[in-house]
Amino acid sequence: MEHVQVLIAGGGIAGLSAAIWCERLGLSCVLVEKNDRLGGQLSDIHNQIWDFPPRVYPDGAALLDELLAHRSIRALRPRLGEALRSIDLDKHLVHTDKTVYLADYLIIATGVRPNRIPALVGCSRVLQPWFSTTSQGTAVAGQDVAVIGGGDRAVESACNLLPHVRSLYLLVRSDRLRARPQWVERLRPHPSLHVLWETVVSDCREQNGKAVLTLDSPRSDTPQTLVVDWVLPRIGVRGNSEGLGQLPALEGGYLQTDVNLRVGADWIYAIGDITNGAAYASLSLAVGQAMKAVKHISLQVPSL
Repeated sequence: MEHVQVLIAGGGIAGLSAAIWCERLGLSCVLVEKNDRLGGQLSDIHNQIWDFPPRVYPDGAALLDELLAHRSIRALRPRLGEALRSIDLDKHLVHTDKTVYLADYLIIATGVRPNRIPALVGCSRVLQPWFSTTSQGTAVAGQDVAVIGGGDRAVESACNLLPHVRSLYLLVRSDRLRARPQWVERLRPHPSLHVLWETVVSDCREQNGKAVLTLDSPRSDTPQTLVVDWVLPRIGVRGNSEGLGQLPALEGGYLQTDVNLRVGADWIYAIGDITNGAAYASLSLAVGQAMKAVKHISLQVPSL
């Protein structure tokens, strides 16, 4: 068992910002990250980041490079490949898949992960969540693609792919799009676009290098099967809160915090996308929450 003053779980921009503020406010910290690299979802942002003032970054990788060059992060010595597993609320014990920490304070910054469609698990014709329709759209040029979802990311992906693909099928579970008006307006009628309303995928099999999708829909004009070259699920994300069932959570696995970002106990905090949800996910908010949580911790420590 190892005693730590502040244990930070998650090495994305929220967790890294919390580590910087720990140094700023004289707190010692240990950061654990389940993956073998820092940055969280920053490496998966392939579009320009212009809403994180004062700079404009060409993509998430550029922002991450600058963040990792920060003197506090260079001196951090994060523990990679170590995932949060469970918490003993009464004893201040935090279990990871490698050890047990006795933590004065815990900051959970584990972020989110894409929702999964069970019927698509194991299908090699499914594009990965980090596939960028902005920078990699030409990779599916002249092919048939099915985009699944009706929110911002699904509609944005459809708009980005339409200039490249032969046919684009947008499979929407409901009878309307959830995307913001500016994206819906961009999805104008196009000879290559086919929108299938009230449609879900119940099965997927591979045949001759293509995905054969079985579709369920109450609509008579929806085909029972759809054959495409690639499938791109864009059905949102959920909070990475596995093993944290004793903490108050909202629908989708997002942790529910109080005004000071505490969750479940007065020594546990949650920051970033794990608590913000998809509607309020932003780099700026994550960084601000990191400062607020660490500042609140510092005010609880008598010697500071």
